[in-house]
Amino acid sequence: MQSSMVTKIAIITYSVKKPSPQNTSQIPVRISANQCVCTRNSCSAIQTGVCSKYEYVVKVMDLVHSENFSSRSERIQMQMKVQDHLLDCGFVCPKVVPSSSGSVVQRFVTSEENVHYLTYMTKYIHGSTLFDIAPLSTETLYEVGSLLAQLHCSLKDAVIPSLELKSASVWALENAFKIKDFVSKAELDAGEQSLVSAVLDHFAQNVLAQMTELPHGVIHGDFHDENILILGRRENNRITENLVSNSDQVVHIRSKYTVIDFADISYSPLVFDLAISASYFMMSHAQPDFIEIVGHFLCGYFMVRRPTPKEVRSLFASICAAFCREVVLAKHSYLEQSRSNSYLITAVDAGLRQLKEIWRIGQGDVMTVWSGIWERYGLTLENWCEEIVI
Repeated sequence: MQSSMVTKIAIITYSVKKPSPQNTSQIPVRISANQCVCTRNSCSAIQTGVCSKYEYVVKVMDLVHSENFSSRSERIQMQMKVQDHLLDCGFVCPKVVPSSSGSVVQRFVTSEENVHYLTYMTKYIHGSTLFDIAPLSTETLYEVGSLLAQLHCSLKDAVIPSLELKSASVWALENAFKIKDFVSKAELDAGEQSLVSAVLDHFAQNVLAQMTELPHGVIHGDFHDENILILGRRENNRITENLVSNSDQVVHIRSKYTVIDFADISYSPLVFDLAISASYFMMSHAQPDFIEIVGHFLCGYFMVRRPTPKEVRSLFASICAAFCREVVLAKHSYLEQSRSNSYLITAVDAGLRQLKEIWRIGQGDVMTVWSGIWERYGLTLENWCEEIVI
C-alpha cells in the first residue's frame, strides 16, 4: 500500500459472556500505510452516518473459554450464507471480505491476557439508522414492516441447513421459559414478577404448545430501529437516500432500506420475528399511542405476506413474551454492569410500563385497535380466514 492511500475501517467489538445484545462498542479506526489511530468512544459518528468515508467494518468478539472456535466460525459462515442469499435477491447487505488467505473468519490470541478473539470483515454500508431519525412516521413503519416480510419470503428458498440455525440462546423467543431463571435476579417487585410469570405461562400454553403448527423459516431475530438503515451517504449532517424511480414497491423498499447485524438469525416461527420487532418499535415509541403506531408496521408486513390464522392468534402473546424477554434480561444485564448502563434501565422502564398497559387492555381490545388500522389499508381479518377469532 502506498503511503498516500488511506482506508477507514469501523471496528465493532462484541462480548458474548453476558446475555445482552447491548454489550457492543464501536471504534472508528483510520488506517494508513504507517499509522493506526483509534478514537475509543461511543462513536456517535458511525452510528449517525457522519463518517461517510468508511469502507469496511471489522467485527471482533471474545470467545468464552468453553466455546468451540470451529462451531462459532461455522455459525458466522451461516450468517454469511444468509446475507449472500439476500444479496442475490436484490437486498443491500453487508458483504463479507475474505482475508488474503481466502478464509472468512480469523482467530487470534492476546499475549498479555491469553484472551481468544474471533474476527471477520464486511463492506461498510452507508446510511443512517432509523433510531437516529426518530420519531418514525406511520409511512416508515409500514415500509419497514414490508421490508421484514420481503426478507422472510426471500429466505424461504435459501439453501441453509435449518438444524444448524436453531438457537439455544435465552434471547430466542422459543426459549422464553429460560427467562424465569433470571426473574429473581432482576430485582423486579412482587407485582412485576407476577406479571412476567403470568405472561410467560400464557405464552407457553397458547403459543409454544402449538409451535410446530406455526410457519417456520429463517428469521433475523433482532430486527429493530438500530439494525435498520436508510441507505445513502450523509453529507453536511443530511442523509442522501439511494432512491430509484421505480413504481415497484418491492424495488423501492429494497433500494431505500437495509438490515444489518445477523448475529441472532435462527430457524424459528416467522411470527416470533414479527413479535420481537413489534415490541422493539413500541418501546422506542414512548408515546400513549404506542399500540396504534405498531399497527402500521404489522400492516406493512401483512400486505406482503399474509399470516395464517394461528399466527394472528399467537401474535399478542408473542409480543408480550418479547416484552418480558427484553425487560428481564436487560435489567439483569444492567445489574451485572454495576448499574452503569443508562441505556439498559431506560429500556427496562419503558418496557415495563408498556407491558403492564398492553396486558391490562387485553388481546381482544388490542386486536380491535389493530384491525381498525388494517381496514384503512383495505385489509380485514375476514378476508384472510374465517377461523380467526379475536
